[in-house]
Amino acid sequence: FMADASHELRTPVSIARTAAQGHLSQPQREEDEYREALDVVARQSARLTRLVDDMLVLARADGGGYPVVTARVRLDQLVIEVVREFGARAEDKNITLRTLVEPSLVTGDEALLRRMLSNLLANAITYTPDDGAVIISLASTNGTLALRVTDTGRGIPAEEYERVFERFVRLDPARSAGGSGLGLAIARWIAEIHGGTLHVESSGPDGTVFTASLPPEAS
Repeated sequence: FMADASHELRTPVSIARTAAQGHLSQPQREEDEYREALDVVARQSARLTRLVDDMLVLARADGGGYPVVTARVRLDQLVIEVVREFGARAEDKNITLRTLVEPSLVTGDEALLRRMLSNLLANAITYTPDDGAVIISLASTNGTLALRVTDTGRGIPAEEYERVFERFVRLDPARSAGGSGLGLAIARWIAEIHGGTLHVESSGPDGTVFTASLPPEAS
């Protein structure tokens, strides 16, 4: 874990440092050049922040020290809110977002459930090509709430279905996408601490379906 973490941390640090040193090596630069360097530093700093935050979540989860605050959560409303937050990112790639949800209540930590939804949706948008589609559905099936995130990406080989949930795993050619490789690991942990599961339901050339199954609120 430390070896993988060190590798992931080193990349954005190196990029930001190179951008800064390169522009500081000359006594004078044009304003546009300085802005370009600052943009690189800002983007890599944001990447570092996300990576460190994800690593802290998993470290606290491993140590049993993550505070889980449970309450009554309208999962359908939470899905709609998260999808709305990702609207601009989807528009940048001309990806159609569709939501098919039915009223659903769970007992859980709203912040963690929001993070699980965000990680799944971010993963879907990242690996869906331009002009594709992502569908988020929520329905009760056999006494279980099934949350499905369906994308139109290139798919995942069957032998990699479980590996994608391992830490720092990003299947080629996705390594250039800029994610931390921790999002799906965190999403599965969140599903499990809520008494549920998260798995790849199906995948192929036309896309992938991730399904989180959660227990509904006890009546």
